[in-house]
Amino acid sequence: MDEPPLAFQVSLGDAGPTVHRFDHDAMATTFEILIPDQDADYAQQVAWAAFDELDRLEEEMSRFIETSDISRINALGPGASTRIGIATFECLQLAVRVGGETGGAFDPTIGSQPLGGLDRLALRESDFAVSVTGPGVVVDLGGIGKGYALDRMADQLRDWSVDSALLHSGQSTVLALGTPSGLSGWPVSLRDPMSQSQTLATLLLCDRAISGSGKVVHGEHILDPRTGQPATAAEAAWALAGSAALSDALATAFMVLTADEVKAICERQPDVSGRVIKDALDTSFGFWALGDD
Repeated sequence: MDEPPLAFQVSLGDAGPTVHRFDHDAMATTFEILIPDQDADYAQQVAWAAFDELDRLEEEMSRFIETSDISRINALGPGASTRIGIATFECLQLAVRVGGETGGAFDPTIGSQPLGGLDRLALRESDFAVSVTGPGVVVDLGGIGKGYALDRMADQLRDWSVDSALLHSGQSTVLALGTPSGLSGWPVSLRDPMSQSQTLATLLLCDRAISGSGKVVHGEHILDPRTGQPATAAEAAWALAGSAALSDALATAFMVLTADEVKAICERQPDVSGRVIKDALDTSFGFWALGDD
């Protein structure tokens, strides 16, 4: 079977520090952690603490696990509610917020429906409860869950006093924690979605996350939640943000938004940058618009 196209490439070069690499399969992809400047045994302990957190989050947030929080939400009838874990609630809260900020271009409730149902999902923070107010609500955190998991894994690394690492979820989202010694940032290159041999840009990331989405990687079946129809706005899109969860969700949304809509979001949120390719036209906003490749 052919390997899937890569959205990113990381290269520290011969002058870079010694880096320990660890990988783990979860959420239908392979997560990887790169830890520099640490004893090998200690780095391994740290990595597996982070992977344990990843497995815990998958148990809570996967709609394919019968006992998960998401499965219990999807089993609710109209007017019913259920209490869920803090992590799932927090991830859902962010997903709903991004849905509102993008005018419905990101919707975690699309599931198997032709249209999303954010208006039929109610969150109650006082007791971490979720209610559905109408029929047919199917929650799927696939567009944000991996990014959220990377953020929580980075928290685990910080708890172990590791302040420099690179984490990615199957290369669809990359999170840079601190910087390796001797470098000003983690060098992350964006692959051209139309030609894997080409690089669009190389960024030096520090305490930032970048996510990519595109038809080459995800196929022609990306739907616009606002219409239920296949997305036509872009061939590929990237979002750069301060958290992996936010960049993950926005990269998905940018695939169905127009360039003007992406620009407006980046202008409202100075911490967010976007890059969109449509009909061979490469348009950048925020950080990228300044020419800081």
